[in-house]
Amino acid sequence: MQPLRRRALRRFITIALIAVAIVVIVLVALVAGGVLVVPSHSATPVTISSVHLVIQEENSSGGPWFGAWSINYTGAEGFPIHVAPGGVWWIVWENIFNFDSVNHTIYRVTPSSPFTIASTVPALPDNVLWGSEGGNLQINVATPSTPGATYAVTLVVDTLNPG
Repeated sequence: MQPLRRRALRRFITIALIAVAIVVIVLVALVAGGVLVVPSHSATPVTISSVHLVIQEENSSGGPWFGAWSINYTGAEGFPIHVAPGGVWWIVWENIFNFDSVNHTIYRVTPSSPFTIASTVPALPDNVLWGSEGGNLQINVATPSTPGATYAVTLVVDTLNPG
């Protein structure tokens, strides 16, 4: 290769390296300054702001056999929570007491739309013996697949005879 061509090739490579370095520095500066945002591959989570647990029940005297007819889970219980779209989260109804003098069954849990029940622990229907105390019901709830929405969720626990 002739010296003139070699010198021109070196000059071209040097200029190309300097140009690439300048482009990289400018891009890094734009990202650091917040002008250019690196795309995220994770979807915006679904936000659950609170949960209202409604227990459908009534004993022979007209009062609830499991205590309160509703329980609110809010900031004191760790809400809001953020869940991936289409993901599963859970709420636990703790220390279930059956104050009635007969056994009662928890038949199903129905969430407000657009949520669905993924599962429960224990599985439903679940018989709660009279006088029993301290049992738990873990309700695993599937979130909608639409990202970014915020919901206050109502879960209806049905303990009335479905027939």
